[in-house]
Amino acid sequence: MSEKHAERACWCGHPTLEAYSDDYRVCKACGTLVSRAPLVEGLYGKGYWTERQTAHHGLPDITERARLDLPERCTHWLRRLLEVRLPPARVLEVGCAHGGYVALLGWAGFDAIGTEMSLWAARFAHETFGVTVLGGAVEKQDLKEGSFDVIVMNDVIEHLPDPLMTLRHCARLLSRDGFFVIQTPEYIEHLTLAELRATNDLFLKHMDRNNEEHLHLFSRRSAGLLFSRIGFPLLDFSNPVYAYDMSFVASRAPLRANDEASVAAALCAKPVGRLVQALLDKAYESNDRWWAIQRLEARLNPPQSPRS
Repeated sequence: MSEKHAERACWCGHPTLEAYSDDYRVCKACGTLVSRAPLVEGLYGKGYWTERQTAHHGLPDITERARLDLPERCTHWLRRLLEVRLPPARVLEVGCAHGGYVALLGWAGFDAIGTEMSLWAARFAHETFGVTVLGGAVEKQDLKEGSFDVIVMNDVIEHLPDPLMTLRHCARLLSRDGFFVIQTPEYIEHLTLAELRATNDLFLKHMDRNNEEHLHLFSRRSAGLLFSRIGFPLLDFSNPVYAYDMSFVASRAPLRANDEASVAAALCAKPVGRLVQALLDKAYESNDRWWAIQRLEARLNPPQSPRS
């Protein structure tokens, strides 16, 4: 019989959490869903990438993902980054998995490295894409303060036991005009669990049977509060890859947008960059495809009147 564990407090420090589901409590003070599951030591080792992805999540394993992500997720992320920062720039991807995006950043002209909790996955990334990936938590790495212009965290902050601590550490690694690029599942505060289940909302996949991984599920409000706490109060949201996510840039000051001509000129400065430009063109050959994600009206627009 396992010992009863103390339930997790919210990252924001508010002492009272309210019922939301069997697996999550909700912090009304900031708008975060907080997992009730205890920490699982060693969860993100080799088995996570070679077995859990397929058996538990029903997803391709890391070898397949290394191929499938490049023309879909990675090109989407690169297009967004190029809108706000052109190469050359120093980029750190925290939680880079197979390393495909680190490689694509390098081909586009960025000086990019990654970190990955699993030493096995870090080696896999290096062997697969020839990129530099540091194994272990980002807080444990020998990285100099102010040494990066961009820190990317795709599908990462929901996994962090102490997101405030980790992000504060990462903030110190950024240059004066550096910024974060974030993708994470979006908790829509005005939707109840019953409403999510009634529509079989895709967000449920991040809750059901995943609470030992997804320790904090953020709303736009709580994401804003989290990044404001570490000195990055400006969040610029953009279209995510998948409808259940939110994607944003968090910065200290407004960022200047780059036009298509500037992006093309930066990419075509080197021969390999021309291949990257062709990959982006093929992945986003029509605006309709780039904006293909259509969210349910209920997810976009909160009720006009309070619930009774």
